[in-house]
Amino acid sequence: MEPLQPYSSEDSFSQLADDIHQLGDGLGKVITAIEGKEVLEKVELLRQLAKASRGGDEEAERQLQAEVARLDPAEAFEMAMAFTTYFELVNLAEENCRLQILRERRAQRARQADDPDAKPPRESIEHAVAKLHAKGLSTADMQALVDRLHIELVLTAHPTEAKRRTMLTKLSRLARMLRQQHAPAEHRFSAQDALDIEYEIASLWLTDRSRTARPEVTDEIRTGLWYFDQSLWDTLPRLQRDLEDALARFYPEVKAPSRWLTFGSWIGGDRDGNPNVTPAVTATALGMHRRLALSRLETTARELSRLLSVSVRRDRISPEMEELLKESEHFSAQIEALADRYPNEPYRLLLACLCARCDSQPLNLSETLLGQKDAAGIMRAGESTHMLDTMIASLGQSRGAMLSQGGLERLRQQLETFGLHMARLDLRQHSAWHENAINELLAPKLGDRGYPDLSEAEKLELLTSLLEGDGVEQLAAKADNLSEEAEFVLGPLRVARRAQELLGPEAVGIYVISMAAELSDVLEVQFFQRWCGVTMPIAPLFETLADLDNAPGVLTLMLNHPCYHRHLDATKRHQTIMLGYSDSNKDCGYLGANWALFQAQENIIKACEGADITVTLFHGRGGSIARGGGPAAKAILAQPIGLRDGGIRVTEQGEVLSTRYHDPELAHRILEQMTYGVLLGSYEARHQKEIPAEWRAAMSSLAAAGVAAYIATVKEDPEFIEFWKQATPIDMIGQLKFGSRPAFRRATTSVADLRAIPWVFSWMQSRFNFPGWFGLGGALEAYANEHGTARLQEMYQQWPFFTTIIDNAQLTLLKADLPIARLYTGLVEDEARRERIFALIEAEYHRTREMLLAVTEQAELLENEPVLLRSVKLRNPYIDPMNYIQVEMLRRLRAGEDLPEEQRDALHGVIELTINGISHGLKNTG
Repeated sequence: MEPLQPYSSEDSFSQLADDIHQLGDGLGKVITAIEGKEVLEKVELLRQLAKASRGGDEEAERQLQAEVARLDPAEAFEMAMAFTTYFELVNLAEENCRLQILRERRAQRARQADDPDAKPPRESIEHAVAKLHAKGLSTADMQALVDRLHIELVLTAHPTEAKRRTMLTKLSRLARMLRQQHAPAEHRFSAQDALDIEYEIASLWLTDRSRTARPEVTDEIRTGLWYFDQSLWDTLPRLQRDLEDALARFYPEVKAPSRWLTFGSWIGGDRDGNPNVTPAVTATALGMHRRLALSRLETTARELSRLLSVSVRRDRISPEMEELLKESEHFSAQIEALADRYPNEPYRLLLACLCARCDSQPLNLSETLLGQKDAAGIMRAGESTHMLDTMIASLGQSRGAMLSQGGLERLRQQLETFGLHMARLDLRQHSAWHENAINELLAPKLGDRGYPDLSEAEKLELLTSLLEGDGVEQLAAKADNLSEEAEFVLGPLRVARRAQELLGPEAVGIYVISMAAELSDVLEVQFFQRWCGVTMPIAPLFETLADLDNAPGVLTLMLNHPCYHRHLDATKRHQTIMLGYSDSNKDCGYLGANWALFQAQENIIKACEGADITVTLFHGRGGSIARGGGPAAKAILAQPIGLRDGGIRVTEQGEVLSTRYHDPELAHRILEQMTYGVLLGSYEARHQKEIPAEWRAAMSSLAAAGVAAYIATVKEDPEFIEFWKQATPIDMIGQLKFGSRPAFRRATTSVADLRAIPWVFSWMQSRFNFPGWFGLGGALEAYANEHGTARLQEMYQQWPFFTTIIDNAQLTLLKADLPIARLYTGLVEDEARRERIFALIEAEYHRTREMLLAVTEQAELLENEPVLLRSVKLRNPYIDPMNYIQVEMLRRLRAGEDLPEEQRDALHGVIELTINGISHGLKNTG
C-alpha cells in the first residue's frame, strides 16, 4: 500500500517516513502473497478513489460507492482487513517515532546533568519542580506540597476497547523489531530480521480482530493486569527517581515521599449495569491481583539474588540481618540446602527465602475470600518490606552501601506502590440496586409500605435510627433466605471484609455509588457495610446536570450527619467524591457538562472547607473528548481547585490503557506528564487568582445556550433518537463482543439508560462526533452577536479552562466529517426525518467551525497544532473506504431480515472489522 507521508518536514521525523514505507510495503507483499495481486489492486483502487473524492471529484465518489456495492462480504472483509492492519502498523510507527524522540531528549538531558543552566524536558517532573522554584516556593512549602501529593489511576474495563490481548502482544513484539532497526550500527538488524517483520505482519493479517465470544470478566481482569506486568511494574521506580533527582537539584533539603503514585481497579468490582460481576468474580479478581504481585516480587527478588552475592568475609552485616537469618534458617529444605551451598552470602539467602515464601502462597484465594475455605499461611506485605528494609539498612551501613541504592531500592519502591495486591479493587453499584436491596432488608420494619415509597426525610429518619444503635446488626442476625438481588449487593462487601482481614486494608479501595442524588443514597451503603461488618470509604458519583448542581448540598448534609461523621472517623477523615464526565455530557451536552463540572469542583471544595477532612476528587474520564479525554496535564491545570489537598484520582479505561501503558517508555511519559500537572495544579489550587466575574457570566450564558440546544435536539425532538439509531451503527455496537458489560443498563433503548460509552462510540464511527461539539457553535454565535468576540478571545488567551474547552472542540470537530456522516444518513428510512435532522446538525457544525476560528483567531482549525492537523488530514483517505464498506454492510444487514444465518454472520463480521479499523484510524472509540 502507498504509505502516508511524514506529517512533519523536520529531520526528526524522517525515521517515521522510513518506518511507514517499510511497513506499508511489507503489508502489500503479505496481501499479495496470501490473497493475491488482485486483492491488493482492489485495495489501492478504493484508496485512490477515496483520496480523489476528498479532493472534490464527484465521479470518484460515485465510483467508490459503486465499487463497494459490488463487493461480496468475503471481499469486503479483505478490504476492511487491509485498511485495519495498515492503521495498526501506522499507529505503531508513529508511536515508535514518538518514543525515539523521547529517548533522545532524555539522553540529551542526561548529558547535561552537571549543567545548572540546562532546561528540563517539557512537562516533566523536573519541569514542574523548576517552575515551582521559579515562583519562589519555599523549602517548607515545597515539603508540604510533596507530602500532600497523591495520584491514583484506576483501571476500568471498556465496552468498546477493540484490541484483544493477543493483538496487544503481537503489536508489542513488532514494536521491538522496529526499534531494533534504529539501534546503533553494530546492533542493526539483518535481512533476516526484515523478513521477520514481514512474517509478523502476515501473522497479524491472519489473526482475528474480533473475539469469538463476549469476553468474561476474568478475561478483562487478565487484560488489565497485562499492563502492570508489561510496563507499570518497571516504570514506577523511574518516576520515583525522577522526583528525587528534581528535588535534589532545586530543593536539596526536601525529602521525596515514598508512596505518591498508586493504582486502583474497577475490573471485577464494578457491577453497575453488569450482572456478570458476581461476588465470586470479585473474589477471583482479588486473587488474580495477588498472584501477579507475588509473581513479580519473586521474579525480581530472584534476579537481585544473583547480584547481591556479598560475602560476610568481604563485608559485615547488621545485627538485624543476623536475626533475620536465624529466623529463616529452617524455612524449608530448599533454604537449608542453599544455606549449606552459600554459607557466607546472607543477602542472597534472604532473597531466596523471600522467593520461597512467595512460592508457598496458595494459588487460589477465591474460596477463602468467599468464606468457603479456611485461610492458612497467607503472607502480608509487611513481611516483605521488613526483610527488604533490613537488607537496605544493613548494606547502607557497610562497605557495600552503593548496592543498597540499585535494584534493592527499586524493588522496595515497587513493593511500596503495588504491595501484594497490585491495585486496590473498588466496588461500584447503581443506587437503584441499593434501593431495591434495602427494601428487602427492611421489610420487617416497613410492613406493607415499601422503602421506595418513603420520602427522603422518612428514609433518613429510618436509616439514622438504625445506624445510631445496633438495629442493623439485629436485622442482619435475623435475616434468612435473602434474594439473589439482595446478595448481589451484599456479597461483594462480604468479600471485601475477608480481603481486608486476610490480605490487608490496601487490597480493597472505595465503594462508588453510581447516580448518587440524595443523602439517603450514601447512608444506604453505610447500612450495607454495617450489615456485612466491613468499613470502606464511600464515594458518591455525581453524573447528571442536576446531580452535579446538587452535589455540594448533598456533601454538606453528609459531613454534618452524625452517623456519617462517625464513618469518616473510621476512614481517616478522608472523603472521595467522584465526578462523571460521560453521563454528564450525555445528559446536557458538551458545554453544559464542562461548566457544570467546573462549578461542581469549586462548590464541593467550598463545602468541605472547615470540615476537618481531606478531599480527593475522582475524575471519571474516558478516552474521547466528549467523555473528558484529552491531554492529562492540560485538563488538570484547567481546573486545579480540586487539588487543594494534593490528591487526585482518575479512571484510565481500556481504550486509554492500550494507547498509553503497553510500553514502559510511553507509560513513563504519560505518568510524568500527569505528575507535572498535579504538582503545578496543587500549587495553583492554593494560589490561583479570582476568575473575573465577566468571564463567569459569559460562561454561564454560553452553557445555558448549549444545554438548551442539546436538550431541544436530543431529548425534545421526537424523531432524533430514531435518526441516531438508524444513522449510526449503535445496533451493532450493542452486539459486539468487546466487553463483558451490556451497552444498556436496563432492557430499554432510551438514551437515559444507554451507557455513555456506546453513545459516543456510535457517533464517532459515523463521523458526526456529535457529543463533542454540538451546541457550542450556536452558543458562541449568540453571545458574539450580542457582545462581540473580544471577550471570548480574551478568555481563550487567558483562561486555561476555556482554552481547553475550545482546543478540545477543535480536535473533535476536525475528526468529524460531514460528507461521510451524510453517507450514514442514507440509512435513515424516513426521508423527511433524514433531511430535517441532518440539516440541523450540518448548520450547527458550520456555526461551530466559524465561531472556533473567530475565537482562536486562526485561519484553520488546529492551526497552532500543525503536526496533529496534518496527521488527521493524511489519515482520512484511508479511513473513508472503511466507512463506505460499513454503511453498505449495515444497509444489507438491516434490509435482509430473511437472510440465512450464514450470510448475516458474514455481514456482522465485516461490520465488526470496520468498527475496529475506523477506531484505529481515528485513534478513538468511545
